Amino acid sequence: MLSRAAAQSLSRRDFVVAGGALALAGCVRSTALAPIVPVARPKIAPILADREHLMKVTVCLRPFRAAGPRLEVERFGAKTVVHNYGHGGSGWSLSWGCAEEASALARSGGGDEFAVIGAGVIGLTTALRLVESGTRVTIYANDFPAETRSARATGVWSPSSRVALADNTDAAFVERWKGWAERSYARHQQMVGLADDPVEYVTQYNLPGGSNPRTRPSRSYLALDRQLDVIGPRWTTLDGTNNPFGDEDVRSGPVMTFNVARYTDRLARQFLLRGGRMVRREFADRAEVLALPEAVIVNCMGYGARAMWGDDSLVPVRGQINWLLPQPEAHYALYYDAMSVISRPDGVIVQYLGPNDDWGHGIDNESVDWDETNLALSSLRRLFA
Repeated sequence: MLSRAAAQSLSRRDFVVAGGALALAGCVRSTALAPIVPVARPKIAPILADREHLMKVTVCLRPFRAAGPRLEVERFGAKTVVHNYGHGGSGWSLSWGCAEEASALARSGGGDEFAVIGAGVIGLTTALRLVESGTRVTIYANDFPAETRSARATGVWSPSSRVALADNTDAAFVERWKGWAERSYARHQQMVGLADDPVEYVTQYNLPGGSNPRTRPSRSYLALDRQLDVIGPRWTTLDGTNNPFGDEDVRSGPVMTFNVARYTDRLARQFLLRGGRMVRREFADRAEVLALPEAVIVNCMGYGARAMWGDDSLVPVRGQINWLLPQPEAHYALYYDAMSVISRPDGVIVQYLGPNDDWGHGIDNESVDWDETNLALSSLRRLFA
C-alpha cells in the first residue's frame, strides 16, 4: 500500500502528465472554438408614459424658510403656541424627529390637553407623539389627511431637500437637523416590512445624459445628507453590460420610499385608535385659533402659516407631480434628464425637477402646467423608446 505522501506525489504526477497530453493533443489537432455568446443585458419593465396612462396631475407648495424649519414656542397671553412648520421638501423625511421636539416643547408646561392645527404629515406625527404620551389631543384642520399638500408629496427619503440656505444657518442648526434626521430615520425603519408597506426600499438608477441639463442654482441650499451617521445601503456603479438602460455606466442602489397613501392612512388610524380626535375646522384668522379651548396649540400648518401667523420668511416652492397608473411589474425608481420617477403602489410618480433647485421657488400658483407635464412624459418615452 502506498503511503499518503507517495499517493499525493503520484496524483500530482498523473495530473501533470495528463495536462501535458492535453497540451500535446492541442498541437496535433485543432479544435473549433464555441461561438461567443454575448452577455444578456438585464431586463426591466418599461414605464408606460403615454397620456392614456396619466391618471392625475397634482401641484403642491412646499413651505421653505431660508433659516430652516421653525420649531419654537410663542406666547399669546394665556395661550402657548408651539410652531412646527417650514420643512421645505423634507417634511416626510424629518417628520418624526421634529414631532418629538415639538411634542416635548408642548408638554414642557405640564398640560395634558393639546390642539394641533393641520393634518398633513407634520401635524399627524406631532399629534401621534403627543397622544402616545397619554395626553388628550385634537387635530383641527380644514383639509383631512388625504386632502393635504403632504398627500401630494414625492415620497422619498430626502432629509435636506431645500431645508435651508447655507448663508442663513450655522453649525448649531446643522447639529439640530442631524438629530431630527437620525430620529426620523430610526422611526421609519420600524415601518419597513409591515403588511401594507408604508415604508420600503426600491432600487434606483441614476442615468447620465438627456436633453435637460442641470445648472448651478443662484441660492446656496444646504446639502447635508452625507453628514448623517445613520447606516444606510450603499450604492454602486453598473457598467454598460450590467444595467438595463444602455452602454453608459449607471449609478444604482436602494432608496427609501414612502407609500404616501398607505402611510398617511396608517398615521391617521393610529392617532384615532389611541383616543385622538379629528375635527374639520376652517379658521378665518389667528384670533379664531387662539379661541380654541386648549391652552397649548401646536401650529403645523405648513405654507398656510405664512398668512395665519404673519411669517413673511415662509416662501412657497412649487412642485408638480404627474401620476401614471400603478405598474407593479416596474418596481423601481430612476433619475434621468432632470426628472425623478418612482414606481409606488399608489401610482408611478413622474416629476420634472427643473434646471436646478431654484425651480419653483417663490411661485404660489397651484394650477397644472401642461407644458411641464408633456416635457416630463416625453423625456420618459424617449428613454424607453
